[in-house]
This record gives sequence, structure tokens and C-alpha cells, in this order.
Amino acid sequence: MASRARRPGRWTDRVEDATAWILLTAGLLMVLLAGVYGTAVHDRLTDQARAEALDRKPTVATLLNAAPTIGSDSTLSTPVEVAATWPDRAGVPHTGTVPTPQGLAADTTVQIWIDRSGAPVPEPTSDGDALELAIITAAITVLAGEIVLTDLWCVVRRITLSYNCAAWEREWREVAVIAAAVRRRTAERRQDLRAGPRL
Repeated sequence: MASRARRPGRWTDRVEDATAWILLTAGLLMVLLAGVYGTAVHDRLTDQARAEALDRKPTVATLLNAAPTIGSDSTLSTPVEVAATWPDRAGVPHTGTVPTPQGLAADTTVQIWIDRSGAPVPEPTSDGDALELAIITAAITVLAGEIVLTDLWCVVRRITLSYNCAAWEREWREVAVIAAAVRRRTAERRQDLRAGPRL
């Protein structure tokens, strides 16, 4: 028995298949790119952490005033700026404002970081901070890429669906014409059978 010929698919189906493969490949490349980008960010922050560790040193600052308590319970962990004094690397005293936890009394000592000039600076970037920022960067890159690829897929699907709906409507009209012709022929045959053989 001869095999039945397979009906060729619509051109929109081929477009969707090709688009799906392209977007899938682009998604995998996006993951690879995010990994490379995250690694680059980690390496840059690690180099920055080494430079900061060489330039910044810890010292002890003494508060000249009490640290106020501001805000609600949810903001108690937010540091406040308080006047304090601290020695630099050479032992020369400096006076200024430093970030401290809320609620500390005057004359309380806190650890701060200073640069070569003795000015207070943020704590050097740690390896954990570098790794966390690298992971966040890679995750944001992947998420942004997936959003773009998903939007592209939705646009292609909307376009092909509109063409498919138009094609289905034309096919249903063709089927309706064929069905009407079949019904008409059936009715004619019935009339012929009722009329009997012609002499």
C-alpha cells in the first residue's frame, strides 16, 4: 500500500520553528555572555579590593557627641553622621564626622577606615562583596536578555497567529463552498432517483 503523502506545513509554522531555534540559541549565548560579564566584574572588583586594602587602614574614632536615634524601628540599622576624633597612621589627630550606629553615647569608640591622608573612607570591598555583585550583574544580564527574547517571541507569535487566522478563515470558506456543492449534488441525485429512469 502506498504511503500517504505528508501535508506540507504552513510557512508560518516554519517561521515559528526557525525563530524558536534562533531565540533558543540566543538565550544560551546570553547565559554565556552573562557568565563572562559577571567574571569580568568579579575580577575588576577583586583588583579594586586589593588596591583599597593597600590604601585604606582601620583606626579607632572617639565620638564627641551622642549618636541620635532617628526614624522608626525599621531604620535603626541606618548609620548616622556624628562628630568624632581619630588618629591617622602617623598618630596625628583628626576631627570630623564619621558614620556610626544610632544610639551610641558620647566618648564611645568605633572602628573606622581612613585613607593615606587620614580622611574617613568606606570599608574596602571584600571578596564576598565582589562575588555578590558579580552574581547580581550576571543575573540582571540574563534576566534582561530573557525579557528581550521573550518579547521578540511574542511579536513573532502574534504576527504568525494573525496570518494563520486569516488562512483558517479562507479555508473554512472553501470548505463551506465544497460542502454546499456536495449538498446540491446529493439533492439532485435524490430528485433523479425519485423521478425514475428517463425514457
